[in-house]
Amino acid sequence: MKNCSFFMLLATVLNWILWKSFVLSKVIVDVHETPYECDDTLPLPAADFSGLEFELDEDDVMNFSGTVNVTEDYEAPIGMNLHTEHLERGEWKTGIMSRVVRDFCPVILNRFEAWYPITKTLQQTECPYRKGHIERFDHLKLGTFGVAVPHHLLGEWKVYFEITAKRNGQTVKECIMRRADLIDG
Repeated sequence: MKNCSFFMLLATVLNWILWKSFVLSKVIVDVHETPYECDDTLPLPAADFSGLEFELDEDDVMNFSGTVNVTEDYEAPIGMNLHTEHLERGEWKTGIMSRVVRDFCPVILNRFEAWYPITKTLQQTECPYRKGHIERFDHLKLGTFGVAVPHHLLGEWKVYFEITAKRNGQTVKECIMRRADLIDG
């Protein structure tokens, strides 16, 4: 009986330790306003994202408003590579999130994809995207995510968005980076 009680106590303590390693409250995502060039030699995308403003509403839900202006043609296929870095003990480490899509055009309205809450609101949902095209957003809520977040994932993040497309018959590769903070709210 003593062994049974000991194992019950041990199981309870281990369970408490495991759950304490996760953030059980709301996690706030604070996206920095300023877009940055990526760390390598890739140019910024031929789309002007400077008109976007990110803000938390009264319920601490991230939303954004503004415009994205396409400044050069984007012909299909349009590929994307989304990847992250996390600041750990003063050093940027490869983050846990990464996604490569070879051609975004056929899946732009796939309701099972993470981007669907944004792309379903686009005025244009088919490729190609031509120079001069403008997309407008008005307090588009990115929502909340009902997942437990380990404490070690809180902190500063870099989110890289690389785009590969055809332009004037040539393949071009571009990149933009946004910084964000995950904060225990």
